Amino acid sequence: MSRIAVIGGGIAGTTAAVELARAGNKVTLIEKTDTLGGNIKDYGCKAVDKCIKCNLCLVDETIIAAQNSPEIEIIYQGLVNDLTGKPGDYNLSVEKDGDFVEVENVESIVLATGFVKWSDLETGTPEFSDDNRVIWASQLEEFMRRRADHSDPEDILKFGSKPNSVVFIQCNGSRSIQEKARYCSKICCGYSYRMARVLKHFYPDLEATIFFIDLQEAGYFLDVNFAELDQAGINYVNCKPIDVSKVDDKLRVLYENQQEGRMETLDADLLVLSEGLHPNDVNERWSMLFNMQLDAYGFLYPLVDEEETGIYLAGSIKGPRDIAATISDGKRVAYRLLKQKQLCKSGGLADV
Repeated sequence: MSRIAVIGGGIAGTTAAVELARAGNKVTLIEKTDTLGGNIKDYGCKAVDKCIKCNLCLVDETIIAAQNSPEIEIIYQGLVNDLTGKPGDYNLSVEKDGDFVEVENVESIVLATGFVKWSDLETGTPEFSDDNRVIWASQLEEFMRRRADHSDPEDILKFGSKPNSVVFIQCNGSRSIQEKARYCSKICCGYSYRMARVLKHFYPDLEATIFFIDLQEAGYFLDVNFAELDQAGINYVNCKPIDVSKVDDKLRVLYENQQEGRMETLDADLLVLSEGLHPNDVNERWSMLFNMQLDAYGFLYPLVDEEETGIYLAGSIKGPRDIAATISDGKRVAYRLLKQKQLCKSGGLADV
C-alpha cells in the first residue's frame, strides 16, 4: 500500500502528518531524534494572568495526536540518506541504529526539517559567555518550565537571586550582514514580550527593557500596539546597543538615545539575547537529494512545482516562521497534497 513520508518531526512535519492521517492516509514520520517537537519541545508556556497566544498548547495536542494515530508510523532516530524511484512511487533509505530501513511505495514526501538557533552555531556566542547573567532566550525557557501552576505564587522563577532589572536585546543572529542573515527572524519581538510578561508576573517590581531595531509586522505583534506594551510595564528602546560591559555587580548597556541624540547607559541584573533562526546545515544535502534550490541564506525552495514532483516543503525549512505560522503552513501543505491526490484519482489537472 502506498504511503506518504514526512521527514522531520517538528511543528510543521507533525502537523502535516496528523492532517494527512486524519484524511485516511498511511503516513511514515521520520524524526532524527528520539522525541517529536523539534526546537520547541523544551519550551515553557508563557501564560500569566491570561493566555498570550504562545501556541505551545496547540503543539502539545498535535504531538499527542501523532503518537496516538494508528495511521502514523514513527521512525525515531532515523536519518534519510537516499531517495530512489519516481514521482508517485519513491523509496527512501533510512539509517537507524547503524542499520537501514527501507520505506517503500512512497507516493509523496513532505520535507520539514526546520531551522537551527543562532546560539547553536559556532559563531553564535554571547558577550561574556562566562557570565551567568548573560543568557540566551532558550536558556530562559529553563526557568519557564519550572512553573507547575501558572497561578501559584510560590512556584516562582529561581535565578539564584532576585533580579531587579532585565534587558532583552533583539536581532541577535538576524538583520545583520555580518551574521549572514539580513532577514527578520519573525519570532523575537513577540517571544521577548511574552517572556518579559512572565518575569514581571513573578517579579512585579522588575524593570524590564527591550532594545529593538523595529517591531516585526508579523505574528502576534500584528495585533499589539505600543499602548498595550506600555500597559504591560515594559520599556522599549528603539536601537541596538553599542556595547555591554561589567561594572561592579551590574551589566552596563551602552546605547544611543536617538530621540535625544546622545549616548546613554542602562544597568541591568540580567541580559537576555534573542536568537535568530538560521537554515539547517542539512538543507544543502536536501537540495541535491530532492532537487531543491538554496536561497541566498540557505533556506530551501522548489525548482519545479511541488505537485509535479510530489515533494513538498513545509515550515521554517523555507524561511523563518513563528509557531502559529508554522502550524498553518503544515496544514496548508497537507491540504495541497490531499487536493493533488484527489485530482489524480479523478483524472483532472492540478491547479498549480
